[in-house]
Amino acid sequence: MNREEATALVNSAIDRLLQHDYALLDLDVTERSLSYRLAHYMALSEAIRAPLTVDCEYNRHFGDPKRLKLPTRKALDREIRATTVFPDILVHERNTDTNNLVVLELKKPGEDIAYDELKLRAFREELGYAHTAHVILGLRADGGLVREVAWIDG
Repeated sequence: MNREEATALVNSAIDRLLQHDYALLDLDVTERSLSYRLAHYMALSEAIRAPLTVDCEYNRHFGDPKRLKLPTRKALDREIRATTVFPDILVHERNTDTNNLVVLELKKPGEDIAYDELKLRAFREELGYAHTAHVILGLRADGGLVREVAWIDG
């Protein structure tokens, strides 16, 4: 899956979420609720065929906990350690590193993305995921829609 295909997959899923589940934004549901619906629409795409899977909060690398070398949240510029991670959405093949394709971290407007950016870079560097991005989705205080997909390169 190249970047253009990954972008089309994510944008199409966001379109479907906005068309069918806009009420979730009005209700100001949690990121997890939005992540699940976004992953659901991604999984319905023709681009997702076996052995590929779309998973939410998938925390396994083979049989072990999925870990990345990350600074602690309290001290982003100091201590680095292996930290168990729970990516919001993955497109991958389970139990292999052959098809580590997409990692998405979902945020609502106004939330800090600095730590997630470190995680997304680590997914690329340590586990070889091809494409990683922040998806910022929700309503501003004035009711306006925020819909951003920010891909993290290298």
